[in-house]
Amino acid sequence: MKISKQQKAALQSYFRSVVAAVVAVAATGNYAPDDLGKAAVAALIPPILRWANSNDPAFGRVVQK
Repeated sequence: MKISKQQKAALQSYFRSVVAAVVAVAATGNYAPDDLGKAAVAALIPPILRWANSNDPAFGRVVQK
C-alpha cells in the first residue's frame, strides 16, 4: 500500500495529536489505560477537522477551481 503525501501529513498530524492528548491526560495523574485510550480516540478530532476544511492545503479536501 502506497501512502500519498496528503495521507502521510494526516497521519503525522494524528500522531502529534495523540501524543499531546495522552500527555495531557497523564499529566493529571490519570494513568488508567481506558482513559489514555479515550484520549487517543479524541485525538482524531483535529485531523478530521483539518480534512473537512476545504481551504486547508496540507491535507484538506481542497476545492479544485
